[in-house]
Amino acid sequence: MQTFKDRAKPNQHQRSVSLVNYDELRRRDTATPETEFRQRRPVLDTQASVDPTAPIDISTISSNKPEKCPLTGEYAEKATDLEKSALLSECLLTETAAVSEKRSAGEPLLLSAASCSTLPNHLQGDPTATSIIKGHRRSLSLRQRFEVGYEYIVSEFEHAREVAGKTVYHAGETVWKVCHFNHLPNWMQDNEYLHWGHRPPLPSLWACAKSIFRVHTETGNIWTHGIGALLFLALFIYTFVTMNAHKTATDRFMLIVYFCGIITCLLFSTLFHTFSCYASPKVIKIFSKLDYCGISLQIIGSMIPALYYGFYENFFMYKIYISFGVVLCILSIIVSMWDKFGEPKYRSLRAIVFLTFGLSNVIPGVHWYIILDSRLVTAFGMFILQGALYVIGSLLYANRIPERFFPGKCDYIFQSHQIFHVLVVVAALVHLNGINSMADFVLHLNSTSSAASAAATAATVAAANVVTPSPPVVSVP
Repeated sequence: MQTFKDRAKPNQHQRSVSLVNYDELRRRDTATPETEFRQRRPVLDTQASVDPTAPIDISTISSNKPEKCPLTGEYAEKATDLEKSALLSECLLTETAAVSEKRSAGEPLLLSAASCSTLPNHLQGDPTATSIIKGHRRSLSLRQRFEVGYEYIVSEFEHAREVAGKTVYHAGETVWKVCHFNHLPNWMQDNEYLHWGHRPPLPSLWACAKSIFRVHTETGNIWTHGIGALLFLALFIYTFVTMNAHKTATDRFMLIVYFCGIITCLLFSTLFHTFSCYASPKVIKIFSKLDYCGISLQIIGSMIPALYYGFYENFFMYKIYISFGVVLCILSIIVSMWDKFGEPKYRSLRAIVFLTFGLSNVIPGVHWYIILDSRLVTAFGMFILQGALYVIGSLLYANRIPERFFPGKCDYIFQSHQIFHVLVVVAALVHLNGINSMADFVLHLNSTSSAASAAATAATVAAANVVTPSPPVVSVP
């Protein structure tokens, strides 16, 4: 776009206010200061033919002929009005040309209407010439300021338009729309029964993170475990703030193990569902492996405190069962590191692996039921309920129920994965309640045993302190 500055650049001197035929000067596009001055010189003899390119002869202007060139500023006589006009025009054009050169060179303009140093010496004291040159400079200064302001506004507008164009371009890159399942790349196609609402491959992790505030097929999966992680973090803090002072360090350690396992599981699951739309299959596999490892850690984290309190009085069996659970945890993590383990066709295999790991608690559970104290029936029922919730959620997830029976109807809500997530959080809360019940029972048992031991000790001491009466002494005469 050609600016006002570019259009006026070849004829910068034409911006000035001249005294002789300024409108005609503005209509000329290719004239120079010298030729303009020659064309605008005063003509006294209208009958004589004048060469427009010939230099000015001051002798033809007035009978009071100066002896020197008018451009030198040295005159022996007072100049006439016509000579003043010619000289002032030359001064104005010269000054305008100098200003234009400074502007093109980028030099600062120091125009002052108070000084008239460009006037010839004999016109310095002339009030008319001084007022004319001051008016010219004032006009030139105002015009110059206007043009500078205009050019500044134009440049700022162009800059703003450029920035706005870039902003719109970047906004077009970041604003995305949900798409159909068939429009996804093969490595992002997981559940064909969810038709619409899928996120397209996003170019950055930040774009994936911002997608948690959008509505799509993964929104429910993200927030169910995300809110669950925050919930268990709050419960962890509350439990330790309000913990009974009589609980031992082992009791605290068991709670730490459980909370770390469940929070890690929920956090890794939230991360996986958040970044599962990243435009890189390798990155998605990393987060999926973290998700599966979190499940294994959650299972072993639930087993350790349950087996500890269940076999509190039989530490040997506790060590056997917990060793078996640790081996299964390591094996499940190793299987989770297989790259194809997270593919949709191995969905049933994933469910079988984690169900087998979780159902390994059935054997110690049966053993515990045999030796169960009648006061722990409620806690045992909670563990049964927790296992049932895990099994139901895993079966729904593996068979993709209910979306299998209602294709395209569960795209955003009530899909199997969301139900599975909710059941996991509920089962974890039930398990925590069971652990707390068993911990309180063990604490009560220990306090009762301590009281009984103290009472027995006190009774023994009291019995030892009883003075046995000595038999009567019979004297022999």
